Amino acid sequence: MEKVLWLDCSAGIAGDMLVAALIDAGGDRMAMERALASLPEKDFSICVSHVEVSGVRCVDFDVVLSPELATHDHDMAYLYGDDAELAHEHEHGHGHDHSHNHAHGHHHRTLGEVLEILAAAKLTDGARDLAKRAFTILADAEAVAHGATRETVLFHEVGAIDSIVDVVAASVLLESLAPDAVYVTNLTEGTGTVRTAHDVLPVPVPAVAEICRAHELPVRVSERQGELITPTGAALLAALSPTFASPGGIAISKTGYGAGKRSYPWANFVRAAVGAAEAASEGKICKLECEIDDVTGEAMGEAIERLLAAGAREAHWIPLGTKKGRPAWQLQVICLPDDAETLELEVFRTTTTIGIRRQLMDRTVLPREAVRLTLTLPDGSTAEIEAKRVTLPDSTQRTMPEADAVAALSKKRDLSYQLVWQAALAACVNAGAGH
Repeated sequence: MEKVLWLDCSAGIAGDMLVAALIDAGGDRMAMERALASLPEKDFSICVSHVEVSGVRCVDFDVVLSPELATHDHDMAYLYGDDAELAHEHEHGHGHDHSHNHAHGHHHRTLGEVLEILAAAKLTDGARDLAKRAFTILADAEAVAHGATRETVLFHEVGAIDSIVDVVAASVLLESLAPDAVYVTNLTEGTGTVRTAHDVLPVPVPAVAEICRAHELPVRVSERQGELITPTGAALLAALSPTFASPGGIAISKTGYGAGKRSYPWANFVRAAVGAAEAASEGKICKLECEIDDVTGEAMGEAIERLLAAGAREAHWIPLGTKKGRPAWQLQVICLPDDAETLELEVFRTTTTIGIRRQLMDRTVLPREAVRLTLTLPDGSTAEIEAKRVTLPDSTQRTMPEADAVAALSKKRDLSYQLVWQAALAACVNAGAGH
């Protein structure tokens, strides 16, 4: 049975919030503390405690820096200037980890320097790889924002030791939980401006915007004033290559709540739920079907997008001819049985149909896992790409690249889709489980 990690990011996400939620959800705290103690940087300590946020008992993960490295991270008046009035009546101080560090002792690190710190730490290969992936994603985003390269861009906030601690801690906890699949819902960003090491910048800050673009993180922009997604939080999400949808049928075994530290007038925490995909959900599927003869193709396209966002496992339409010679569409929606009622309502809202057929069906699902492969591109450079590996009943395996990942890489490197696709297929074969 598939083990699932579900992250609800209704209040955004930051590194410390994710760490706290993972601790509360059953991550191996002792392994995390051993890993952090092995970091060559020693000008910090950590404090794990319980706090109450909007009446909910949450875990708070705090990185306590030496005085010369102290930041303005939780100073709402400093971060938001005249917009800080939103915090006046909420002085318990729970918020995000975007370290706006202007202390004279702060060190602006390169990616190479951060990777040296990770190499010196006592981490498992899995935790180290995840941490390296998160910082590489950050470096690429900062490079685009500042017109530099991955190797030369300087980390300001995210090169600070508290951000390094957050990434290492999250990576160790995630490996200890060992989910087969990660789902993310309700990723929410705020509006307005925030003060950073560079200047007062619009929310989302450029690094967050670039990570969301490059890794297709679907963000809901709210009217809330403030920075809800930090670069560290965005990079950790992107490094996990999650599915941005409801996990569907899940038997939850543990729920964790990670508090932020900035003061906002809403429930400021990340929720992490760990559980198993229900066997019934894997074996049964529901098919919704109807014919529609009075909408445009554009309207059908919009309906498909809304249905997928609402949790449909698949949604498509087939052109056909109906009575009286009318051209029409047959809409087919594949979903988990528990989601059928919600998706039927979405069909009625977004199309003109007045009736929907429902059919409960058995299905056989192959065990699958998300993997990352290193491929060699035609110009001799290398890159990592997401792929999906399935195991057949006879125990043989088949691996195929994710088409969206191939498309994104081809655009990023200015190479044709077909060239990147062929390189990705070769990487699948070299990994020992080709298509």
